[in-house]
Amino acid sequence: MNEVQANKSRYYFPFLEKLYAILEPLAYPLVRVSLGAILIPHGYDKIFHGGYVNAARNAVFQIFGEPMIGAYFIGLLEFFGGLMLIAGLFTRVIAAGVFIQMMVISFVVLWPNWGWSNRGMEFALFMGLIALAIAFRGGGAYSLDAKMKKEF
Repeated sequence: MNEVQANKSRYYFPFLEKLYAILEPLAYPLVRVSLGAILIPHGYDKIFHGGYVNAARNAVFQIFGEPMIGAYFIGLLEFFGGLMLIAGLFTRVIAAGVFIQMMVISFVVLWPNWGWSNRGMEFALFMGLIALAIAFRGGGAYSLDAKMKKEF
């Protein structure tokens, strides 16, 4: 490779190359924190504002025997799991739980509706796939999991 090729940037705007290098390590934590931040208000409503009553009306919660138990469980997963995702604590386990929850919401509760205006499943499906990716990767460098001696 000659010197001209070695000095060429692969970017259309080469002046952004240094900025990209600085910001790149923050991309994954941003995804993890965003999912957690989206989950927290949903769980907060279920736990502290009576939203569990509406959630318990869903027939899916019959698997818990008592629908209110299932609604509280999901509220706890969303609220405390969201906080744990933000902190990067037990990230794989929480993300796997969120993945399962979102797949149930997508394919049992909302299926076959697609589209925001039709109470569709696309948002829950997207969140589930993001949670699956997080479960594969773990907490990453900027997480409490990285500070622990072992992780899941």
